[in-house]
Amino acid sequence: MLFIAFLAMTALSADWENQQTQTADQLLDGGETIVLIPPPGQAATPQLSREAQKNKSSQNWDMPNTLSGSGKTPWASRDQAEASSSDAAEDVTSATQTTTSGEEATPTETSELPPSQTTSVSAPASLGGSWSLTLNDSVLRDLALTLFQTDSNLFGAGKIREGNNTPDVTVSGMVRTDETVQLDVTTANPISLYKLNLTLNGDMASGEYQAFSPSGDSWKGTVEGQKMA
Repeated sequence: MLFIAFLAMTALSADWENQQTQTADQLLDGGETIVLIPPPGQAATPQLSREAQKNKSSQNWDMPNTLSGSGKTPWASRDQAEASSSDAAEDVTSATQTTTSGEEATPTETSELPPSQTTSVSAPASLGGSWSLTLNDSVLRDLALTLFQTDSNLFGAGKIREGNNTPDVTVSGMVRTDETVQLDVTTANPISLYKLNLTLNGDMASGEYQAFSPSGDSWKGTVEGQKMA
């Protein structure tokens, strides 16, 4: 009996799974109940052992979709995720550096406008006062005028002497920007118009004139004079 038990234990330890299958078949066929103690790590019953073998062959060891990339294990997936994060960080850093360098390279636009240039306009010469002028063509005529000035505008009155006649005259005119003066002198009796164009030199004046009569006659001459007061 001891020898038979020894042989049975040796056979069980040599090939437990095969013996388990054979013993299970014999038990199912003979109707006998035998309690066997499996070695550590093996299934307790033949049915459990078969199911374990089926599960081993039917299990899907592919990584679920929640893992990153195409890794088949958590470790491979983690490595891929870390690599992707590192590449993304490098791309962001590169883009930031490019933007920064671009901003530094962009020249600052400055508006250089020429300094404002102001043209100083001198005040018109002061011609207000008493003037004595001589008109010279074929006949000498003397003018005694009192002029008034508002800005560049001139106006006034006086007398003209031609021979023994001294008719009254009225005067209007203006001081030009080039310091020349235009005076229109109109006699009352007989009526005549003298248009004077004068150049100033201090209190002195000289230039030319052209005269017009109501009948349409016209003549020219020269004029010179000075400011008396």
